[in-house]
Amino acid sequence: MVPQLSENTIKMNFANAARQAEQLEQLAAELSGLAGNDLDGSLQALAGAWHGDSSSLFLQKGAALADQIRQSAQALQDAANDIYSIARRTYDAEMQALELARVREA
Repeated sequence: MVPQLSENTIKMNFANAARQAEQLEQLAAELSGLAGNDLDGSLQALAGAWHGDSSSLFLQKGAALADQIRQSAQALQDAANDIYSIARRTYDAEMQALELARVREA
């Protein structure tokens, strides 16, 4: 038989998972900001000041890097959503199991 978790343990496990998901969301937002504001802004400023074949190649590589950063940010956001969703389902199932165990004991 699987040992029953206490209500406090269930709540702490959920809170820890939710906190980790929030940290991933914050990191994703920071990466999005980096790609959206900082890198794109720098590339636009560079495009206005630097002309020639090398500049267009560099700007293309910079745009590709910004896109990769955006994709990484989205992957982090997706992972955060998955963690939270799994944690919520696990929490609900464990609380239901705890309640059923309490009813059986009564």
